[in-house]
Amino acid sequence: MISASGKRVVATQNYLASYVGAKVLEGGGNAFDASIAVSAVLSVVMPHTSGLGGDGFLLAKTPEGIIAYNASGWAPKGLKANRIGARDVNSIVVPGLVDLWDFLQEFTTKPYEELLYPAIKLATDGFNVGRSLHKAIKGYSGNAEWNATFGGKSFSDVIKIPKLGKILKEVAKDPRSFYESVSERLVEGLRREGSPMEVEDFSSFRGERVKPLTATYRGYTLYEIPPNSQGVTTLQLLKMVEISGINERPFNDRERIKRHVELSALAYEDRNKYVADPRFYEVPKFLLDEDYLRRRVSSMPPISEVRDGDTTFFVVGDGENEVGFVQSLFHSFGSGIMVEGVVFNNRGHGFTAGPNKPEGRKRPMHTLSILLAERDEETIIIGCAGADLRPQIHAEVLENYVDFGMEIDEAVAAPRFMYLGDKVIAEAEISDGLVSVGHLSDQVGIVQAMKKKGNKYVAVADPRSEGVALPVHFYT
Repeated sequence: MISASGKRVVATQNYLASYVGAKVLEGGGNAFDASIAVSAVLSVVMPHTSGLGGDGFLLAKTPEGIIAYNASGWAPKGLKANRIGARDVNSIVVPGLVDLWDFLQEFTTKPYEELLYPAIKLATDGFNVGRSLHKAIKGYSGNAEWNATFGGKSFSDVIKIPKLGKILKEVAKDPRSFYESVSERLVEGLRREGSPMEVEDFSSFRGERVKPLTATYRGYTLYEIPPNSQGVTTLQLLKMVEISGINERPFNDRERIKRHVELSALAYEDRNKYVADPRFYEVPKFLLDEDYLRRRVSSMPPISEVRDGDTTFFVVGDGENEVGFVQSLFHSFGSGIMVEGVVFNNRGHGFTAGPNKPEGRKRPMHTLSILLAERDEETIIIGCAGADLRPQIHAEVLENYVDFGMEIDEAVAAPRFMYLGDKVIAEAEISDGLVSVGHLSDQVGIVQAMKKKGNKYVAVADPRSEGVALPVHFYT
């Protein structure tokens, strides 16, 4: 099911994760309970996108207000590299996902042993390889443990990761154990691979609750994750679209699309220049200033580097709370290094130069972000797999809904176009100069979204994926 409506909903990129989330809601759990269960299942069955070796961000609307949490990891204190390649062992930063699980204990109602049980069973007893995992494995080679676990596996084959199941059991008792006892085994394995990681890099790490960035777009109040996330880039792009008035033209208008691409390039130029870890560099406050953005709209667009990556995002609504949750390794299978059943990220490849140069205990500029928009009794959450493309994806889906009269499921399914730096790709022949990739391609990202209006939700899983949206209408 691509979309679903009901009083409680869940939409993820994987049918098993959606099923588990729906069962938690059906059993009386809230959206945060379901999010933990979904996140853990995705960590097992979609290990190319995310997992305990990766990071996460959360943006949620609750009766008490908006909650935003940044669980992106920092580089080892002993990092010496000046430039970090995509599969470089120095690209591994301390993974923050389990810290996000730990933070959510403040909001959950069920014991973590219960919430992580489905993921533990899948890791221990085995799961079937899905299409996207099969595609990621094909032609890929990681370290020895990765090859022993995933090497040669094809669609529908069974994979078991008992070491991961064991760690999940420990985490279910105390999420903080991942950083204070499990980390000893993980660091030992990472150092054998050549990483400068120390146990203290784990034990000292904690994510942080952050104040979301805000802006407006055509009567909607927008929220995004602040730096080191690129969420500000989404808000910049949407504000420049509004200032320019380009969406007064039709959806498929060639000039609109051409100008949208130019505005994207301007937003990415600012991102590459200014977005970094605010603990090391004060990100300018003028980036969302309307006078500044008006001047930017009249600028000549640059060419900016735009890279792909692999991520998974999901949404859950329980009638009171709406949760957007994104987790990632960065590139497919991250660094390619697997230790004790945990596939480790390559987020350090996000370091560049200047304010975003590599430094110990610093977080790289981060592609993960989540867009929340609200107006009157209406709330919309949009997130995706899409790496550097995420600001464009978030903006286009919201524009489809707000400006072009599409329902949220239509806004997700509509053909997208993406600026890639050296070219522009599109899913349909909608403008001169675009490279058509054929209708509905995961090259333009995979979106999950949710709309709440009154007391009813509509949740959407992108038809470009194996995703499923499920409604829950009653408790058992």
